[in-house]
Amino acid sequence: MTDSLAKAAIFYPGIPVSNVTTMKEPLLSVADAISAGDSRRLAVSMRALTDGCNACHTSMERGFIAIGVPTDQQPPANQIFAPIGRGAKK
Repeated sequence: MTDSLAKAAIFYPGIPVSNVTTMKEPLLSVADAISAGDSRRLAVSMRALTDGCNACHTSMERGFIAIGVPTDQQPPANQIFAPIGRGAKK
């Protein structure tokens, strides 16, 4: 994810720096929860990370790129392809 954020900042120069830097804490929180084997903390961290991703997409007028909390389904289980306002769940 960190590499993806860095690439996004390079490929899409209009992204405000704060949109990228504010993702550091949620990413670290996810990594810490995984290292600790704490599934409850991981769920909370994934929610914060997902909300941050979607907030950035919305602020960049790319709200149609909607991310959901990952499920146990095969990838890309965390991407929401339903039209905006239909089926997009948190």
